[in-house]
Amino acid sequence: MKDDCTLLNHIRQTTEMGVDGIDSVMEYAEGSFRQALEQQRAEYKKLHNAADALLRRTGGVPEDLSAFAKWSSELSAGLKTMMDSSQSNLARMMIEGNTMGVTKSLQTIKTCDVRDAEVSRLAEKLLATEQANIDQMKAFL
Repeated sequence: MKDDCTLLNHIRQTTEMGVDGIDSVMEYAEGSFRQALEQQRAEYKKLHNAADALLRRTGGVPEDLSAFAKWSSELSAGLKTMMDSSQSNLARMMIEGNTMGVTKSLQTIKTCDVRDAEVSRLAEKLLATEQANIDQMKAFL
């Protein structure tokens, strides 16, 4: 069974992917849509830093996203925005990314034997953030 460090690294990587995803579409975002993405990016960074601090406190080793995962995400986002950079399409892309984040997080939480209540709370905060992001993006479809 996996442990707290596995879940903390998952949180770090998920939030890193969220920031990268937002950064990949930011040049096309304007007005209130841009403000929403900036707020989401700031929240991801807070979660990432919290996971990083907890991981270091427990003696864990931070594991960043693989170069392949970053490249694959950037390529996919680039192709999707090249075909359609409308606000609605960007919001759909963000919803899809957040939905994937929720799914992977739930799977990881189920497989980890988490013993630290702070780690559990941070994982729940990530899930709540992902859901709030989905709800926020619906207004821009």
